[in-house]
Amino acid sequence: MADIDPKAVNVEPGRKRKKRNRPDPSPVLKAGEQKALARAMKRPLSPGVMLEPEGEEWRVSSPHSDVALWELQIADAFGTRSQAVMRAFLFQLQKLAPKHWDEATQRWKADETEWNAALAMVADIRPRNITEAALAAQMVAVHWMQMRLSAQALNGGGMIMERDAALASKLARTYAAQMETLQTVRGGKKVTRQKITVRKETHQHVHYHRGEEGNGDQSHGRTAAVDDSRKALPSPDKGGDVVPLPRIARS
Repeated sequence: MADIDPKAVNVEPGRKRKKRNRPDPSPVLKAGEQKALARAMKRPLSPGVMLEPEGEEWRVSSPHSDVALWELQIADAFGTRSQAVMRAFLFQLQKLAPKHWDEATQRWKADETEWNAALAMVADIRPRNITEAALAAQMVAVHWMQMRLSAQALNGGGMIMERDAALASKLARTYAAQMETLQTVRGGKKVTRQKITVRKETHQHVHYHRGEEGNGDQSHGRTAAVDDSRKALPSPDKGGDVVPLPRIARS
């Protein structure tokens, strides 16, 4: 069996995998079909792109026959009327997509599925101008990097790759910051972050009270908060009273 080439020999001819038994959708799911369709029809349509061979290169073209309508869709997706800006953004998004080998033309070709997905993500943000379109394109790039690094960090269910995980975490925070920036550019409230540092400080306070009840004629009397265990000064009074201190003259 070790010498059998599975590409050259059909070991089990005619064997096909059985189709899985898929049940009908539940009544609850069917009941919401019309509402789901209505929501889908309200969403903007992505313009879409195609690549057509042209000599040794590829030419960007419309996925339908109405080129004028397609150009309007592209302009709406990027929030601009500039042909140069539209071409630049399309080219930049194309560079984000991986390349696959096209058997028909025997050459490498950008993945149209991922390229169209990137264009749809920009169009979904509905940029109102070139600035917002540029930010939307950057968000697509950051999102794809974060997802691909996350896949590498998960390592196919094996040991987590810590370096990739750390970079993916930073990119996730970058994407969140870009969302906040977009909200700010569109006139929303800027998110304010406040950092509070708590430090423990110990202070000892000793209070001296003047004129407290029970201090007699002394200007400063002892309180219960002050521990004074020293012996009193000797006094000519046999009663054992402490030596009276002279009063501070008051003006």
